[in-house]
Amino acid sequence: MTMCGRRVRGLGLALLIGFVALPAQAQDARLCLSGSNTVGQKLAPMLVKGWAERQGWALHGESRPALDETRLTLATPRGALVVDILAHGTSTGFDALREGRCDLWMASRAVRDAEIGAAAALGRLYEQGQEHVIALDGLAVIVHPSNRLRALTVEQVRNAFAGRVRDWAQLGGTPGPIVLHARDDRSGTYDTFRALVMGDVALSGAATRYESTAQLAAAVAADPRAIGFVGLAGVDGARALALSERGTVPLAPDALSVATEDYVLARRLFLYSRERPRAEVQALLDFVLGPGGQAVVEQVGFVPQDIRALAQRAPDNAEYRALVAGARRLSLNFRFGEGAAVLDNKAVEDIERLARFMRAPAQAGHELLLIGFADRSESTPLEALSLSNDRVDLVAAELRAEGLRVARQRGLGQIAPVASNDNAEGRLRNRRVEVWIRPIAAPR
Repeated sequence: MTMCGRRVRGLGLALLIGFVALPAQAQDARLCLSGSNTVGQKLAPMLVKGWAERQGWALHGESRPALDETRLTLATPRGALVVDILAHGTSTGFDALREGRCDLWMASRAVRDAEIGAAAALGRLYEQGQEHVIALDGLAVIVHPSNRLRALTVEQVRNAFAGRVRDWAQLGGTPGPIVLHARDDRSGTYDTFRALVMGDVALSGAATRYESTAQLAAAVAADPRAIGFVGLAGVDGARALALSERGTVPLAPDALSVATEDYVLARRLFLYSRERPRAEVQALLDFVLGPGGQAVVEQVGFVPQDIRALAQRAPDNAEYRALVAGARRLSLNFRFGEGAAVLDNKAVEDIERLARFMRAPAQAGHELLLIGFADRSESTPLEALSLSNDRVDLVAAELRAEGLRVARQRGLGQIAPVASNDNAEGRLRNRRVEVWIRPIAAPR
């Protein structure tokens, strides 16, 4: 459903400077964020503090009322504003938003169709004004730093967490029992792991379960036999493995592979709001999505959505390699629904981010290249080639409408998959338009 968002142009002055004048508030007003531990443990408190600093408000107090809960008291000119951050898992935040107990739902997965229906009174949670991608994350499969393995396939990880493989020697490691650590059932991190790794296969009952990312990472970092999974910012003293699926090369979770969502376990982190949030809630959202909030995202250890030009190894395919010769990859992809050429919510925002990036003085004298791809389920190779060109043409038209120079656009069909075509998530990653940048060639 996230592919269906309506387009809303511009974030306005509030996003650009991070300040919104708020109406007078009662003494000890309250703002609440509830849900994902991945978002709520470190990121959400830091975002609230950054927002308060931008507003010129002092942090009057910080406490931990319970495990995975943070209370921040902000001293504003209109009285105290108490911000409660309840990080007990993605599903708990949906209930809190639907029942009116919290203002923002922190989620480490996209809203589900059933949740959209159950919360219809709040508006359309899948639309751009209510679904806010705040950061990118890579779900890291972690081991002890002394583990000699550097890469696994997703199938190997699945077999280990299902209990089908019980000794590290079966995976090419040092002989010894595999000790499993996993997030609990309320966690959006576990939801993502189950969707992208486990599928219909049950998690082994031998796995130790955790509500807290930090506790899980600490347990893995302390045991050479351990394996677990956390968000990228939660790796701490453990080490993340590179992962691959059938037909793809192993990729470790890093700034480029996560920003482009090419990494097989890349995911989006969200805030969801009701249709017309209160002024202070909207002001916080504007800060989070703007440059100040995205700087905090990077500081905490997640991948921000600002655009950067990064080096990438040359593609294996000769035609693909020739198209991007002399260019650098930009840190975003545009993704599409099956058989569709419609921008999703993040893509709509990325058009505007890319326009701001290209208008900066550092990009003067540069032009864009767009390379489109399809997945192997999209009919015949010829039709897939046509569809990949349609997607490139759509992105090119949006960028030219922003006054940007697109030097070349080409669809390459079903080549160069970054994920398996055997599942829906993998096919979504393969339906993409990549963006590259290069200097404008001097006229001959």
